[in-house]
Amino acid sequence: MLLPSTILTAVSRCLGICALLAALCLPVVVAAQTGGPGGILDPLPPMPQPPENPLTDQKALLGKFLFWEEQLSHDNSTSCGTCHIPEAGGSDPRVQQPRSIHPGYDGIFGNDDDVVGSIGVVLQACGGDTIDDGVFFPERQVTGRRSPSFIAAGYHPTLFWDGRAGPEFVDPETGQVLIPVGGALEAQAVAPILSMVEMGCDTLGWDSVRQKLIAITPLALATDLPDDIIDGLIQFPDYPALFDNAFGDPEISAARIAFAIASYERTLVPDRTPFDLFNEGINDALTENQQLGLLLFADNCLPCHETPALGDGSFRNIGVRPAFEDEGLGAVTGDPEHAGQFKSPSLRNVGLRAPFFHNGGKADLDEVLAFYNGGGDFEPADPLIVEMNLPNSELAQIKDFLEQGLTDPRVEFALPPFDHPTMQPFFVRGDSNADGAVDISDAIASLQFLFTGGVILCEDASDSNDDGTIDIADPVALLARLFVGAAPLPAPSDISFGPDPTPDSLACLY
Repeated sequence: MLLPSTILTAVSRCLGICALLAALCLPVVVAAQTGGPGGILDPLPPMPQPPENPLTDQKALLGKFLFWEEQLSHDNSTSCGTCHIPEAGGSDPRVQQPRSIHPGYDGIFGNDDDVVGSIGVVLQACGGDTIDDGVFFPERQVTGRRSPSFIAAGYHPTLFWDGRAGPEFVDPETGQVLIPVGGALEAQAVAPILSMVEMGCDTLGWDSVRQKLIAITPLALATDLPDDIIDGLIQFPDYPALFDNAFGDPEISAARIAFAIASYERTLVPDRTPFDLFNEGINDALTENQQLGLLLFADNCLPCHETPALGDGSFRNIGVRPAFEDEGLGAVTGDPEHAGQFKSPSLRNVGLRAPFFHNGGKADLDEVLAFYNGGGDFEPADPLIVEMNLPNSELAQIKDFLEQGLTDPRVEFALPPFDHPTMQPFFVRGDSNADGAVDISDAIASLQFLFTGGVILCEDASDSNDDGTIDIADPVALLARLFVGAAPLPAPSDISFGPDPTPDSLACLY
């Protein structure tokens, strides 16, 4: 039975909706309306674009190259896409690895203020020497916050969890304001490239980035290139040619890098979720359970997520952790009233994005909903954060709507326009059995592979001496490292991890 939209609108905003529906004993199928079911939530509009950087196919193609270009990092290990994978909801899929942990405010690993961040680079001088950072060395550094989704990011006026990027975009080379309003994507795009934690080295400048892009073959380290990338390489085999195609001349600049990456991101509009189809009038695109979850979501989760992007981009302290541990917006504005405030993210594709919050402190949506149901964990919290006190059955309905109703299958399965190259695998040299440690069991696994038909998942890891082949010399090199005090194994070494800097034909399946 279809409820008239006027009745549905009133019911959806009534705190006693579930009790009322139960009393009526009616099966609920929400009627789709222009502007959203029952007028609750609006459809996703076209992605905003500033007039100073109008979207073109040519700029978007260049931006796609640059976004997935590992050679844009100082050590050729990390692209923007390394920490922002569509299949992970636009965030970092490496979060389950122990190496993704940041020790948090107190600098001590293994306690409650630890943060699930993103793995970056080993702190390094641009001349080549590694630097002991005092926390992660010799391992790669980890960012101090969970990487937010880049999908639908262009609907927000400011970016990063603390809002430090946007709304204006200032040319990082000249200091000129290029986009006064609407330039958050451009401002965000250039920040990680020079960051000593994420992609850069201690004194990296834009001239070095420019000279490297001139010299390299685009996406030479990536595999499984999408068709548009392959076609682009055939026509434009180097970055000067790609920049010429996008901007009319081959000049490479920080501003043009930002304009291109932002243009690519503006093509990624996740508007084919079951919720969007339901909004278009396909009544069974959401199950009845998900429709009930939508109504409960509207009653309990607005206004923080009432925009078409399902995240209003405003800043609130919702009581995730004590504000002094990470001041968020307060550190950007200097206003004590903003301490502990973080941006409300888009919930589109949230079901792919665990763990949650700026610190990755909630492992799954069940924990998130329990957090909100109890009114947060710490004070001070935003006055909007109050105990919902919903029964588990209703929390499950909200979860169903969030997890299933807001997932765009093109995002989940990396289909165009969310398709992308495959990045280089990270591994630990010598870790033949892929257990994360290098010890005698790895030498045994290597010998079993050589002589008894054993299986290894990463040939590169078993190539202990990095000569491009797997033979008896590899377990010998590993044993010498373990028991004779030999030098660390070749990069990425047995005491860190990363991609193989030496081209060879060996495969790694993780």
